[in-house]
Amino acid sequence: MTKEMGSLGTFIGLEVARRLGYEFLRNDIIKAAAREYRAMEGQLVGAVEETPRLLDRFGRRAQRYQLYIQAAVLDAALRERVLLMGRWSTIFLRGIRHAIRVRVCAPADVRAERVMTRFGIDHAEAVRRITVYDAGVRARMRQLFDVDWTDPILYDLVINTGAVTLESGVRQLLALAAAPEFQPTEASRADLRNQALSARVRATLKATAATAAVDVDVRATEGRLLLGGVVGSEEEREAVDTVARGVPGVVALTSDVKIFRRPVR
Repeated sequence: MTKEMGSLGTFIGLEVARRLGYEFLRNDIIKAAAREYRAMEGQLVGAVEETPRLLDRFGRRAQRYQLYIQAAVLDAALRERVLLMGRWSTIFLRGIRHAIRVRVCAPADVRAERVMTRFGIDHAEAVRRITVYDAGVRARMRQLFDVDWTDPILYDLVINTGAVTLESGVRQLLALAAAPEFQPTEASRADLRNQALSARVRATLKATAATAAVDVDVRATEGRLLLGGVVGSEEEREAVDTVARGVPGVVALTSDVKIFRRPVR
């Protein structure tokens, strides 16, 4: 799920998770990514919610954080009976047949009133907080995924809580969760496992000093990795192989990584 500030999306998610007996994960995703890949939680949250600064737009830090969060999201999704709130989960789970992707929104004036009540602030401050949050999330989604956060095509269900009550939103989501088209299959589970392992390997490569500057293609099929791409030396290629083999879940590795040495002038 993803939600606008003041849309009641968190309340809908919590109630759906309670009725289904699912885990509800939001901050836990960031904590898991920070712990596994030795990153600062605050920086990971900023990568999701804050408008990129000038250097961030041209640097690679945001892309590295994206890989960490993607690995944490997909690993969490492997638990199945789980509701993931935010953290780009609706983007990372595109193509996973049994993953339901939901957006919760509301008109700006409705959201402002709710934020005023919740935080005890005036209208101007509520509008400012909503504007800053929306701009940050939208900019990050555009920067990293080239998508519009508000595009309904990205989601299986869009709930407008300006028109729909919290209870009605909960019932809609529960009905979708019970629909036959969203039940897991062996094929959809295998797809998720493969994507999760690929993401885990890419994140680990970026979190390891010897391979942090390397960009390689990673494909996983039931624990078997295929690596491709170009590195600058034999040492880098060996480091990539060593790091990738050490990732939990990898049972075999085939490397098609090439070496490209820059000509000496």
